[in-house]
Amino acid sequence: MLRRRFLLGSVCASAFPSPATTMANKTAGTVFNIRWRDLNIGYSKVNLKKNKSAIIATIEVFINVKLLGIQFFSYKLNCKEIWQNKIIQSISSKTTANKKQDFVTGEKKDNRFEIKGSAFSGHISLNPATTSYFTPDFLKRNVWISTQNGTPLEVKAKKIQTLNVMSERELIPATKWEVTGDLKLSLYYDEIGNWVSSSFFAGGSEAKFVLSQRSGSLHEVWNLQ
Repeated sequence: MLRRRFLLGSVCASAFPSPATTMANKTAGTVFNIRWRDLNIGYSKVNLKKNKSAIIATIEVFINVKLLGIQFFSYKLNCKEIWQNKIIQSISSKTTANKKQDFVTGEKKDNRFEIKGSAFSGHISLNPATTSYFTPDFLKRNVWISTQNGTPLEVKAKKIQTLNVMSERELIPATKWEVTGDLKLSLYYDEIGNWVSSSFFAGGSEAKFVLSQRSGSLHEVWNLQ
């Protein structure tokens, strides 16, 4: 159950640009700490980079759950997505969850997106999002591709309320959205559309993505397309 819930997670690059180089290179990055049962169990990172007419998203998630010295769950995801005109062009992802290997490769061809994954191989004709969550534009789309195993997930998103979410340093005004369907979680975006938190239930307890670091604006780089 814990493994299945954590496949939701999402987000990469190892180096974080300084604010000065962010503007010059048209990049932005965000790091979340992942908390579960008052434990810090890992991190999630996403970097966006504008490259000519494309946006390159690199995503990394690492989770290690230990209780009383016993390892209950481990998870590592590395994913690269290429977007153009806000339409996904390709995805390449590898995941290890408790030593089990999952993967996704996908490519846009004409008016469809072809997927080869460890849980799904086929094509979808709709304009999909992914479970990377880095832009609120995804909330308008009803099919999200799992970055873990390629499964197309049918979802609905509903605006719930405005509130403050706690980062590692401060309270951030945000809008809460509830995602239901094949995926169940809450997503939080700030006033200009930056992803600032997530929450969902795993192993009977709530897991939270708590904003730790950010450089530049993910949503502003996304809108450069």
